[in-house]
Amino acid sequence: MAFPMLAGLKKLYPDVCMDMAIKKSFAGLGELLPFIDNTFELPYANSPQQKYDTALILPNSFRSAWEMWRACAKERIGYAGEFRSMLLTKPIRKPESHSLHQIEYFNNLARSAFPNFEAKEVAMKVPDTFDLKAKKLIGETKKPVVGIGFGATYGSAKMWPAERFAKLIDALSEEANVFLIGAKSDREVEQAVMAQTKSQPKSLVGLTDIPTLAGVLSHLDLYITNDTGPLHLASAVGANVLVIFGPTDPNETKPPGDNVTLIYNRANCAPCWKRLCPTDHRCMTEITVDEVFHSARLALDLR
Repeated sequence: MAFPMLAGLKKLYPDVCMDMAIKKSFAGLGELLPFIDNTFELPYANSPQQKYDTALILPNSFRSAWEMWRACAKERIGYAGEFRSMLLTKPIRKPESHSLHQIEYFNNLARSAFPNFEAKEVAMKVPDTFDLKAKKLIGETKKPVVGIGFGATYGSAKMWPAERFAKLIDALSEEANVFLIGAKSDREVEQAVMAQTKSQPKSLVGLTDIPTLAGVLSHLDLYITNDTGPLHLASAVGANVLVIFGPTDPNETKPPGDNVTLIYNRANCAPCWKRLCPTDHRCMTEITVDEVFHSARLALDLR
């Protein structure tokens, strides 16, 4: 969700070297972002000792500010809070709105630091090398190709139940080729889904790096997913997306665009933003297989 902000900064300062510090789990993301010159993995101690003039710190954690302080960036800009203002040379007051979309939240940070900043929309293009890998994984098919994103790194509260994904997959498999999509960390949930489905879809779980995953997503006719990281990657490459929301607020994190369809039965306790549901998980269990299946068929134009 920071892509428009990053692209806007590069447009404002086209001759500046703009590097990106990322967690290991996001390795390869820079391959998809032509406005990023270099990427390095955190912690900073494991990366080249480049000295930076300015660091724009997007996460609100103390650790992220501390990493850029260790990097000896001359100017360190980020939102105040989390006892980290002492590590920032320019702490920015957080927006007062509690329902600000995450994209605008990042844009506001850049705008506060750089008055002439304007966000720039990003149409992400997958490099040919990774696109070819993605095509080989999907193979040739005459049926619509549907990807299922059943995981959620944030926590189980954001996951639609595995048994419902299994039933949905069986229903879709009569008219489409279905692929399971996820990271190595999703394998436990993958096994739960596979154990309950009769159709045995092809699994790409743990088989793709981020650029290849972007390629796979770009070739899907539909991607059905929980509110998780690949959702935003799918939206950025222009995939047709059906996203299931529960404990989080789509007004804050749903990707913009006509290519993203929302399924959200707002429970009386939502949004709670909890990682684990302390009660009955009604925000997700009230969403039925029939509801998602019907929306998927409409999205695929299978009427």
